[in-house]
Amino acid sequence: MPFFPPLPVPGAPDLLLLLLAAMVFDAVAGDLSALERVIGLPRRTVLAAAGWCDRRLNRLNRSASARAVRGFIVTAVFAAGAVLAGLALTIVVRWVPDGHFTYGRLPYGRLIEVLVVAGALGLRRPWNLLRATAGALEWQGLTAGREAVRPLTGRHVYSLDDHGVVRVAIEGAAEALERRVVAPALWYALLGLPGLMLWTASDGLAHAIGGGPRHDRFGRAAAILHRLLGYGPARLTALLVVLASPFVPNARPVEAARTAFGAGPPPVAAFAGALGLSLGGPRREGEVLIRDAWIGEGRARAVPADLRRAMAVYAVTCLLLTAIVALAAIVPRYV
Repeated sequence: MPFFPPLPVPGAPDLLLLLLAAMVFDAVAGDLSALERVIGLPRRTVLAAAGWCDRRLNRLNRSASARAVRGFIVTAVFAAGAVLAGLALTIVVRWVPDGHFTYGRLPYGRLIEVLVVAGALGLRRPWNLLRATAGALEWQGLTAGREAVRPLTGRHVYSLDDHGVVRVAIEGAAEALERRVVAPALWYALLGLPGLMLWTASDGLAHAIGGGPRHDRFGRAAAILHRLLGYGPARLTALLVVLASPFVPNARPVEAARTAFGAGPPPVAAFAGALGLSLGGPRREGEVLIRDAWIGEGRARAVPADLRRAMAVYAVTCLLLTAIVALAAIVPRYV
């Protein structure tokens, strides 16, 4: 008998075992460019389709209400399509026959599902980018640091000083921990592949059309959907960072707990407290000055050494999440 049912059972141990395998696989090999081109196809498809819809449907000569309605329809179609695709994929991998070799069976369906889940995760890449940014600042200077931090943020980086590069890198890693690790893991654990595909579609839409003056109407529905789906994962991420802080040298767990659910995105606030920093704050985007509030009550003059500590917080948080998934998958089998 196949070991998982046609439709996902929330929190089923077998589902969590697949999630555990995907997390370990991504932690080991997740940042390989050749592999990412294959298993990252669903996310790239969403980004490409969202960009096409933006160009075709979000023309500024249309009224604001027309663009808002079109954006709502696009978001609804993407969300429904993602859930249906997840259901179809669940059924397909359920019926993929196992392979046979000398020492037993090779579960092709399970392997396909692990690869799909791993493609939606991103455990290793943010950590690698933190390390690359720290190395660039320490050994090559500010210009190299700005280039290294670009994949972690959508902000303009050319006006950043050394302290700004460090802060932006930590903020980007905190947000990536939520969007590419905790959120996909949580939605897969709750709803299986349909939940995972729904989050992937929502996150891709939010990335493509969820912000900026051009998308204030067209991307409003996508932004609302992303906030709703990300409400729980954001707070779970902050909680995990707080719980991981005592295991990181020189981290500040009490400060992390105090600031995690205050001003700003919870994951960023938790990192700020754990590292004793102030993140966010006023910044210049090109010629525009954005007066955002500071997040955290520590020092704003962050240095490359803080990136090393952020790497430790990030790694321990991922290990803690992996341990929770492993316990939830294995303990029910022996209780």
